[in-house]
Amino acid sequence: MILTLLLVSCATAALPAAEAKRPNILIILADDLGYSDLGCYGGEIPTPNIDALAKRGVRFTQVYNSARCCPSRAALMTGLYPTQAGIGDFTTAQPNPSRGPGYLGRLRDDCVTLAEVLKPAGYGCYYVGKWHLHNQTGPIRRGFDEFYGYTFDHSHDQYDADYYERLPAGRQKEINPPKDEFYATDVFNDYALEFIRQGQQSDKPWFLFLGHSSPHFPIQAPTERVDKYEATYQRGWDVLREERFERMKEIGLIDGDRWQLTPRSIVPVDRDDIANGYSGKENPAWDALPADRRGDLARRMAVFAAMVEGVDVGVGRIVNHLEATGDLDNTLIIFLTDNGACYEWGPFGFDGVSRVGTNTLRTGEELREIGQRGTHQAYGSGWANLGNTPFRLYKHFTHEGGISMPLIAHWPAGIGTPDVWVRQPGHMMDILPTLMEASGATYPTTFDNRAITPLEGTSLLPAMRGEALPQRQIGFDHQAAHALRDGDWKIVWSKRMPHKIEWELYNLAEDRCETNDLAAQEPERLKSMVAAWEAWAWRVGVHYDPAKAALSGDFSHVDRNFPIAKRSWTIEAEVDAKSPSGVVAAQGGNRHGYALHFVDGKPAFDVRVGGIVTRLISKQRYSGQVHLRAGLDKKVMMLQINDEPPFKIASPGLIPAQPFDELSLGHDVLTAAGDYEAPNPLQGSLRSFAIKHATP
Repeated sequence: MILTLLLVSCATAALPAAEAKRPNILIILADDLGYSDLGCYGGEIPTPNIDALAKRGVRFTQVYNSARCCPSRAALMTGLYPTQAGIGDFTTAQPNPSRGPGYLGRLRDDCVTLAEVLKPAGYGCYYVGKWHLHNQTGPIRRGFDEFYGYTFDHSHDQYDADYYERLPAGRQKEINPPKDEFYATDVFNDYALEFIRQGQQSDKPWFLFLGHSSPHFPIQAPTERVDKYEATYQRGWDVLREERFERMKEIGLIDGDRWQLTPRSIVPVDRDDIANGYSGKENPAWDALPADRRGDLARRMAVFAAMVEGVDVGVGRIVNHLEATGDLDNTLIIFLTDNGACYEWGPFGFDGVSRVGTNTLRTGEELREIGQRGTHQAYGSGWANLGNTPFRLYKHFTHEGGISMPLIAHWPAGIGTPDVWVRQPGHMMDILPTLMEASGATYPTTFDNRAITPLEGTSLLPAMRGEALPQRQIGFDHQAAHALRDGDWKIVWSKRMPHKIEWELYNLAEDRCETNDLAAQEPERLKSMVAAWEAWAWRVGVHYDPAKAALSGDFSHVDRNFPIAKRSWTIEAEVDAKSPSGVVAAQGGNRHGYALHFVDGKPAFDVRVGGIVTRLISKQRYSGQVHLRAGLDKKVMMLQINDEPPFKIASPGLIPAQPFDELSLGHDVLTAAGDYEAPNPLQGSLRSFAIKHATP
């Protein structure tokens, strides 16, 4: 009898989660929270409630997002790479079809969401907060039963009560504080509890997605919450970065001496009115700034900290409710963030909805206006560099500072209370398969009679239980920033930097903070990994070239971020077409750049400076094999066709800044560098292309 009981007991313990009582599921997503902002990741911001979850669960050290808010949400929501889900860079009301289905700017029809997977498994599905996966593919349409929040924008005023909506249409708001008391983070927390209660009153397990907009700009928080943080941030980002780094060692996040605190990060190259005069320069030393500027900046960071506090208080209220109602132990809670801390735009941040050319320095009593009603401010790249301690760069970039995030999992009934660091790499797209394994839900091959893209992610549940995850490559791309992680090795391609941009190679096991580029020492490994990234990019739809059939040559050698700012250069191309039209090559966009293209068979060379296009165009149409040569220097811009005498006109001036849009061949991939409508694909065959620094 005793043996039988032991066997039954062991068999019960061995049951997979799907055969045990299915857990409730709570995903909490913070917005623009840096890698080290939480107390349990080394930050000085008090987050006792989130820290308590970490103390009874697991913390991951190298789980990645997709570098920016909506691509990360697309990966999290679907278990796919962002392009496979349709949001390769950003949501948009006017998608560019020739960029391919990876850039629809909304969720694709051939993917399924967390709710569309969990609802057929018997879950009630609830959503609170920021959606940002396009309102045409809103939460109710994509499987959620109840919603409160906003469905389109990347951010909104926390005090604007009328903006936030309750769905499905016709639902009355259960929570509707007076407008002068409304603060979105608090109301999101209230609605999280409201929907949990609704789920508990049903006969189903429940799934709640709490997508906070905090601490994304506009940084806003009630004054009384902000005041207590101001003295902390008067000490400055340099001291606080060093202190965070030491705490990361003390709590065991940093193991050994393989992490190094990086120098202050570079402010990305941009117009000086955007970059606060620090374009392409290192963030300034705190002590080098005037006292008034330090005061303004300290108040901004204090507002940011108060926003994080608001998220943490909500976590505490939810946990207390779950504990009081007996649901805490069998609720899988996952806390994570959507990208690295946000640098926009320079070290002083911005003021105003336009975000361009506006930075108001506040002093004295004016400091208390920061973050209050009617304001729209950011905290700047210096504080973002603190948020991403100890890594390089920020949101928008694929260095570790842009894509590394905290991830905490708490589920006593499913993983125990181990209080451990998990050091295996993962990605946001792994959340869906994790929830599937925990709940017993299955991933469909078809949905609403549509074929569904196979799942990309892998469950993190084994890692939470101390087991190994399968070896794999993880790819990254966001608006010309690229990366590939393969085991301990990573390649990364940056953007908007003052130095020459090329592939970098790092051994993250020895150099997690990317301080020792091994590209020159490991050329074969670099070449192999670059080829793997290219293959990945084609497979998942990062590369979708309507002119690919026209690219008949080998263009792997072409530097897509060739430095053209303040330099003289020439380009050459060989085209073969019966009646050519469209873009041969374009670099840059609607501010600065150039385009070599055909207009009804006539070769044309456009140079755009400050948004204004200067054009050289042939009077004659060409067909067959056409050799084109064009160039720009301070005095002339030139276009030569075959061996004929070149056309020359006065130069509009050198390109004043390195364009954001990288070089594209056979079409113009982002905004139009020339006077045409992008992408304007080439009708013909591009056989060769070269660009070099030279006087035309």
